[in-house]
Amino acid sequence: MTRTWMLCALLGGAAPCIAQDVPILSPAPVVSPKPVATDNEMLHKYVWSTIGFDGALSATLSSGLDQVRTSPTEWGAGRDGYARRWVSNYAESAIGDGAKYAVAHFFHQDPSFYRCECVGFVRRLHHAVDSPFMGRTRTGRRVLSAASLAGVLAGNIVPAATWYPAPLGTRDGLKHAGTSLLTKIAIDVFKEFRHRKAT
Repeated sequence: MTRTWMLCALLGGAAPCIAQDVPILSPAPVVSPKPVATDNEMLHKYVWSTIGFDGALSATLSSGLDQVRTSPTEWGAGRDGYARRWVSNYAESAIGDGAKYAVAHFFHQDPSFYRCECVGFVRRLHHAVDSPFMGRTRTGRRVLSAASLAGVLAGNIVPAATWYPAPLGTRDGLKHAGTSLLTKIAIDVFKEFRHRKAT
């Protein structure tokens, strides 16, 4: 008997719901990924990431860290030592960017930094921190980028094996790659969170 009353109560309570209109939901907007840059745009990005603001800022941050650590010690700790470190880091950036964009051209990827179209501090921070390791395919999908790895390795191993003082070599180039990655992450975080111009 109690089951019958419960069933009646449920059906009676649900009856008003049957008469309601079904809300019409608009479809979610489809966000298509940005297209990958053309060869001409990639060349422009390479030139400006090397001789523009990014190249100078990267050299300044890296040489500042090297100056604090006095690495390499043979270059000293004064202005002359800092100048040698800055020029060396600027050349490393140019070599790394050259390798990165050459490999990116071969794999048809765009390893450039793009601001996240997401919202929320944590999502944007995650996007900025993993950007030095990522590239975009022709369809706009983000993938792990061989071009970025090639750029970091070439930009740090070539100088360590050529113009750094004698006891330093490939192993020290790999150590320096860590500093370079931290610098790139810092620059990408800055780019992600700097004020966006209203359009």
